[in-house]
Amino acid sequence: MEVLEPMMALLQDLPKQDRQALAELINQCAQEETDPERHLAAWETPETLGLLA
Repeated sequence: MEVLEPMMALLQDLPKQDRQALAELINQCAQEETDPERHLAAWETPETLGLLA
């Protein structure tokens, strides 16, 4: 998690619209992922990165 903290801080500085667009892009990638573990990890990424806050 320590590795992600600087990136999360940068993403929090993005305008809300940009954070939402990035979250949608990540979710599109998650939908296309066929590996169950990677699908779940990708699906959780927007929340993990604080994009939905």
